[in-house]
Amino acid sequence: MRPIRLLPAILAMLGLFLGGCSVLGGTTPTQAPIIVIATSTPAAAGQPTSPARPTSASAGQPTSVPSQPAPTVPANSPSKGTVTFAFDAFPTYYPGILIEVGGLLKKRGYDLKLVPFGLDGQNDVPEEQRWERLKSGEWDVLATTLDGFARQSDPAIGAITAVIDESAGADKLVAKPEITTINALKGQRIAFSQGSVGEYFLYYALSLAGLGPQDVTLVAQPSVADAVKAYTGGQADAVSAWEPDVLDAEQQGAKVVIASDKLRAILDVLISSRPAMTNRPEAIQAFHDAWFEALKQMVDTPAQAEQALLGWGHSDWTFVEKPGDLAAALAPLAQATLNANQIAFQRPQLLTSRLSEAQGTWQRAGQSPPQTDLNQLVEPRFVLGSARDSAAFSTEPPVNSSFLLTAKVDLPQLSAEEQQGAQAVVKLPLEKIDFLPESTRLTDQAASDLTTQVLPVLRASRLYLKIEGSAAWPGPDGRFSEEDIRSFAAARAASVQQFLAGQGIDPNRLLVGTLAPKFPNSTNEAELVQDRVVRFTLVTTGGR
Repeated sequence: MRPIRLLPAILAMLGLFLGGCSVLGGTTPTQAPIIVIATSTPAAAGQPTSPARPTSASAGQPTSVPSQPAPTVPANSPSKGTVTFAFDAFPTYYPGILIEVGGLLKKRGYDLKLVPFGLDGQNDVPEEQRWERLKSGEWDVLATTLDGFARQSDPAIGAITAVIDESAGADKLVAKPEITTINALKGQRIAFSQGSVGEYFLYYALSLAGLGPQDVTLVAQPSVADAVKAYTGGQADAVSAWEPDVLDAEQQGAKVVIASDKLRAILDVLISSRPAMTNRPEAIQAFHDAWFEALKQMVDTPAQAEQALLGWGHSDWTFVEKPGDLAAALAPLAQATLNANQIAFQRPQLLTSRLSEAQGTWQRAGQSPPQTDLNQLVEPRFVLGSARDSAAFSTEPPVNSSFLLTAKVDLPQLSAEEQQGAQAVVKLPLEKIDFLPESTRLTDQAASDLTTQVLPVLRASRLYLKIEGSAAWPGPDGRFSEEDIRSFAAARAASVQQFLAGQGIDPNRLLVGTLAPKFPNSTNEAELVQDRVVRFTLVTTGGR
C-alpha cells in the first residue's frame, strides 16, 4: 500500500516542462454534482488533507474480439445495487471519480459509493482494516499496490482484476554523494517510511545486490516526510522516498542511486473482493467496463477529464486545481491502458511472477507472506470481458506511455565511448555460471540461474547489463597466451548474451566485456576457480 504522498511540488516542477503538452482551457468548472461519499464519522470541517499515495504502452495490438458496446439501462430504472470503490488521492486512481461524475456506472444500472481516504478528514482507514473490509465484502474494489497485496497473499480477500500503472520516476533511493551503487549501501543507515512503498522499494533494491535488512541499519520513520528529515538531519546515510518529499534530500546534496523510472518495481492495481466476485460478478464487470471507459476519457480527451475532476471539486485533495495539473501529476506514472491490461491478463503469469517476486522480497526482509496458489490472486475475466468492446480501447497514448510489464524494453545501442562512461547501479550477486567442461555452452543450471536471477530485473527495468567474462589461466608459463584466455572469456560472456537475447531481451542492452584473471599462469586449482566467473552489472547512462 501507499502512505500519504504530496503532489504540489511535482506540479510546480513539471508545470513548465509539460506546458507544451498541457491542455489549454478557460472554461469555468461545472458545479460539483451530488455524490455518495462513505464516511466513518459525521462530516466535519477540517484542514485540507494532502493528496495521498496509497499505503504499503504495451507491445502488440489487442487480440481481435467482437465489438460489444457497453450496455446501458433506461433512465430512472431501478438500481441493480451499489459498488463501493475505496481509493487514495492518487492521480491514476481518478478514473473512479470520472465514473461518478459521468454516471458511467449508473448507465450500466448500478450506483457507485466512493470511499476517498482522507477526504475532509474522513475515511482514515489503516492498512490492515482496508484488507478486512475487502475480505468482509464491505468494500467491493480497492486501488492499491501489488506489493502490499503480495504481503497479504490471501485469496479470501480477493484478487487483482486490473493493472493501473507502474511508478515511472516518482520513487527514489537517494544517498550521500560518495554512495554511488546499491552494493555500497551495505553497512549504511537507510531511512524509509514504515509500511510504505518506500520500504518495499528499498528491500527490492537491496535484494538486487544480494543484500537484506540485516546488511544495513534500518531507520524506520512514521511518514515519508520524517524519513527525509532523518536523512537531512544526519540520522541516515540514504533514504527511500518519493517526490516531492525526496527533493528536499536532493536539494541538500543527496544523489540518486536508483529511481523507479529505471527500476519498475512498483505496480498499482485494482483488487476486487472475493465476496463481490463470487456473489455479484455482473456488478464487478460493470465497474471494470466503467473504469476503462473513464480511463479512455482520461487518455484520449484529457481536457474533458480534467474539467470533470475540477467539477467534482475537492481540489485540495486531488490537487487538480487548474488546467495542466493532471498531466503534470501523471508524468511520473506509466498508466496501463485496456490494451496493456488485455495483454497482461491473457498472460496472467506476468502478474503471478511479479507477485512471487514481491513475496520473495518481503520474505528476505523477514516478513514472510502466507504461501498460497498465486493463480488465485489474479482474476482475468473482468479485463477480458471489458476488452470485448472494441470502442473501450484508447486511441491515444497516456501522458507517460512507458508501461513496461507487457512491453519489450528497447534501448538505443551505445557507442564505445558511451559504454565507457556508463554508470554502475548494482553488481548482481550471481557470478558462478557453469559451462560444459572446456566449452562456452551453458549448463542447464546456468540457464536456470540466469532465468531466475537476471531475466526478471531486466524485464522490469530500463537498464543496460554489462556482462564481463573471466576465464582461468592455467600454468605453467607459456601454456596459454593472454589472447587465448581473453578470447575464451569473451566467448563465454557472448554465450550468456546470446541466451538472454534468446529470451527476448534487446541485444542493445547487453554489453559484453572481459575481466583480466587474478591468477595468471597458476597451477593452484583453488586460485583458478576464482577466475571462472561472469560478472553482471546493471548500468545506466545520462544520469539517474
